[in-house]
Amino acid sequence: MANDWSALHLRDALAAPAATAALAYGAFATAMTVGRMLADRVAARFGPTAVLRAGASVAALGLAAVALSPWIALTLAGWTVFSAGLSGCIPQLFSAAGHADRNAAGANVARVAGLGYLGVLAGPAVIGPLTHFVPLGLAFFLPVAFCLIAAASAGILRAEPTVGAPRTHAPMASLQRHSK
Repeated sequence: MANDWSALHLRDALAAPAATAALAYGAFATAMTVGRMLADRVAARFGPTAVLRAGASVAALGLAAVALSPWIALTLAGWTVFSAGLSGCIPQLFSAAGHADRNAAGANVARVAGLGYLGVLAGPAVIGPLTHFVPLGLAFFLPVAFCLIAAASAGILRAEPTVGAPRTHAPMASLQRHSK
């Protein structure tokens, strides 16, 4: 979403110079990279459900700030917060898909990936025409709503593989319990 709309929103809605508008995607990409590097550690400590719930909520807050902000600096911060929130969500969804059924892990991960690509392709196709009726900033409330739905439904994630499924890693506490 940020690659399609962040610079355009800053340039058209906030009259930011092109060079400043380009910072929006840079801030988004940087926060996404840092967040992805930290996501496994955070998920190991707090669990995938908490990461998805908090991450999607933070993402909704960041994108709502983008949608409502009349200031360039706050909008750039909003894109950063949006990205930081989302950064840990997708890995948790892929992991949950792989853990749902060990015999269909590949198919489940492929389904999640397919839905992700659908969102990447459908997002511009939905938001673009929506801007004929509402300003681009207000159109951002559609993905804000999806983030809130993800946060509210985060409890469906499985924290561990299904019974009998091979584990890809074990938390340290689990290893310590089994070694005694």
